[in-house]
Amino acid sequence: MGQFATISAPQAYARFAGFNYLLIFAFAIFAQMFVLSKLIVSGDADATAANIASNESLFRLAIAAFFIVLICDVFISWALYLILQKTDPNLSLLAALFRLAYTVAQIGVVLNLVSVLDFVGAADPSIALAAISDSAWPYYFLTAHNTGFTLTLIFFGLHLLLLGYLVIRSSFLPSLIGVLVMIAGAGYIFDGFNKILDLGYFGISGAGLYVVILPALLGEGTLMLWLLIRGLNQEKWNASAA
Repeated sequence: MGQFATISAPQAYARFAGFNYLLIFAFAIFAQMFVLSKLIVSGDADATAANIASNESLFRLAIAAFFIVLICDVFISWALYLILQKTDPNLSLLAALFRLAYTVAQIGVVLNLVSVLDFVGAADPSIALAAISDSAWPYYFLTAHNTGFTLTLIFFGLHLLLLGYLVIRSSFLPSLIGVLVMIAGAGYIFDGFNKILDLGYFGISGAGLYVVILPALLGEGTLMLWLLIRGLNQEKWNASAA
């Protein structure tokens, strides 16, 4: 263990986590903002189905991108656990488990998108569209995906709360980043229960932007950039791991 503490592996793990965070940002933004948001027509199942049927290859790329995101999440769980276990091995393991629980739940959510292909992948598009018009199943699966995505982020939010706390307690990463990560985690948790309890953000227009999107970009984005560019303070990590 003493030999492990003096080698450069922790720095490599930090940058590996940052790189995977970068991949998550890139692939998730592509899949959600540049594909799904363009294909889904809110409240119009037929138009949505027609969009997917005519852009099936792009839709499949979005599904592939989501699976890459999930793979990256597992890599990040592993890397952050190895980095932060010296701060508190039990809490570091718990943080990793919450992220893995989120990842497993997200697999089921993404499978909703795969189910859509059962309706749009027919050899004769008119047959697929006829089935869609009759049942609107693809639109249902897309809605289920969006709802499931929001709810599973509760697990991710708990992961971020623990992660942020571990960063604050560590001596080798900036405490401010830990605070920002904890705020982002609290936002995800509130957003999930807001959906479950149908609170509607108490009628506050655009509240989701300030509760979820901006804190996530600031907290996770800062963590990603720091891990990718600066890594961690190797000397202090070695001292904490001695």
